[in-house]
Amino acid sequence: MGDIDSHRLLKSLFNGASEVIGRKEELNSINVFPVADGDTGSNLASLMQGLLDNVPQKGNSIKELLDDVSSAALIGARGNSGIIFAQYLSGVAECYHQSEISSKALVQAFQDSVNKAYEAVLEPKEGTILSVISAWAQKLAASYEKGNSLEQSLIAAQSIAEEALIHTQFQMVILKKNRVVDSGAKGFYYFITGFTDAYCNQVTTVVSTSEINNQVIKFEKHEVTTEPSFRYCSEFILNQPSISQNQLKNLLKKEGDSIVVAGNQKKLKIHVHTNTPGKILALLEAYGSIMYQKVDDMQLQYQVTKKKRARIAIVTDSIADIPEAFILKHQIHVLPINILTDESSYLDKLTINPEIIKEKQANGIKMSTAQPDIRTIDSLLSFLENKYKQVLIITVSSKLSGTYQLIMQRIKEKKLSKDWIQVVDSRNNSVAQGLLVKKAVQFIEDGHAFEKVVEETNKTIDRIFIYVAVADLSPMIQSGRIPSLIGTLVQKLRILPTVSLDHTGQGNLTGISFSQQQNIKKIMKNIFKFVKDDKLDEIAFAHVCAKEQAEHLEKRIRTEIGQPSSIVDSSAAIAISAGVGSIAIAGIKKERKL
Repeated sequence: MGDIDSHRLLKSLFNGASEVIGRKEELNSINVFPVADGDTGSNLASLMQGLLDNVPQKGNSIKELLDDVSSAALIGARGNSGIIFAQYLSGVAECYHQSEISSKALVQAFQDSVNKAYEAVLEPKEGTILSVISAWAQKLAASYEKGNSLEQSLIAAQSIAEEALIHTQFQMVILKKNRVVDSGAKGFYYFITGFTDAYCNQVTTVVSTSEINNQVIKFEKHEVTTEPSFRYCSEFILNQPSISQNQLKNLLKKEGDSIVVAGNQKKLKIHVHTNTPGKILALLEAYGSIMYQKVDDMQLQYQVTKKKRARIAIVTDSIADIPEAFILKHQIHVLPINILTDESSYLDKLTINPEIIKEKQANGIKMSTAQPDIRTIDSLLSFLENKYKQVLIITVSSKLSGTYQLIMQRIKEKKLSKDWIQVVDSRNNSVAQGLLVKKAVQFIEDGHAFEKVVEETNKTIDRIFIYVAVADLSPMIQSGRIPSLIGTLVQKLRILPTVSLDHTGQGNLTGISFSQQQNIKKIMKNIFKFVKDDKLDEIAFAHVCAKEQAEHLEKRIRTEIGQPSSIVDSSAAIAISAGVGSIAIAGIKKERKL
């Protein structure tokens, strides 16, 4: 029936990808299954952007092109529908016979890989993206077998896919209740529509006037589903897995639901809804190396989608030490800092914590920190774009991390207006950064205008202080925060420093003693002076595996000021730099009255 040209196929795939990206917000607006977190469009757009960014535009063979598409899809895929879609594309590459270059071989691969998509899901459900993939592939093969050309078969299959998409509304109770079609299924429909238009050189409008689009008018007013059973949507890519897909799915049953495992013998992509993403990662590490991970807070996404607490979003990074309950109650969006070893990476406060840092450091494993990756930042900005009137981002000190600069670069790249988004360099870290975030939340919930919130937040920075009493200098020496020669000398003298931050946000030694307890005594003396002079507005504590000591200090302060202060576990990033046993005490001084 004729050969197939790889450049034409690539152009068609890219056109399908672009079509889905352009429909992102529409797909988000109808997302009610499996969780109404309004991100299916964003997840599919991530997959499609992965294709556009990572599939080389060169004269590959069909087999090489499909392999490139498979690899890019697995890396870029997110969410249930995204990973199912990626598994389908991976299956196409696996099922395509390299010895053939005919359109017949491609059609056969499209049909044979349907089972691969179903196998990716622990409990496949009809009325989802699976139904439309299956209907499309079956019609494509049936039409082609009757002697029709690939172009004619694609057009016929697109029509059947549209019918299957409309039918999804009646296949699942939750879709029927909300009077919408399945978001992931519609994403696949848009993909094959763009693909078909490009392959057949059609100039028809993608948006039809059929029943499917009559429902678009109702999308923004659909009923929100129930709260998610598990908090986190977790995804990982396991390289060179030593476990089968079925074995892995059975292992994951105990830790969550919405389990999808896609890929091949070289790499697997895993999706699971869970309350313990760190436990999932630890389980996976036993069967291969983790080359990618992503964790989304579904609970927060659900709350924001259902009922935003404020019109202005607050975003910070995971170095800000804030009580977990406060984060969820006030809908604070947190960008996880990356924690790196020579062989693995982790997401701060999500898949790693100070206890794990303590264990790894005891085993001599060197660890470092890295700013959030670009995909994570772009994904969050995309989620916030149509949900908030404005966005305020408060980052760790730019003198300590490149996070501030990276976020500014992404905002510039996306051409986002300053009227919509502002970034504040906290010039702080740890619990001091957390106190600044809490103040910004207060300004917002007090009803201040965006400009006033930004102004007051910046003014508050100059009133914040932080002292960190370290228990061991080794992490600071290993991380380069203290020069090796000086650090070795200080260690020999058995001297421990008190670390603070200056007005620019740069690390600063404010004192030394022969023990951590002596340093803490000096810190407490300073704080009690603030209390006596009525200069202390708020105080908070963070610790690295030193909860009892932190609680003892908080009790002493509470006795003086008559109100409790928060105590939080430090981020893994702080644990790496300050070391196990460190205690951080931060506060906000009262404004001076004129």
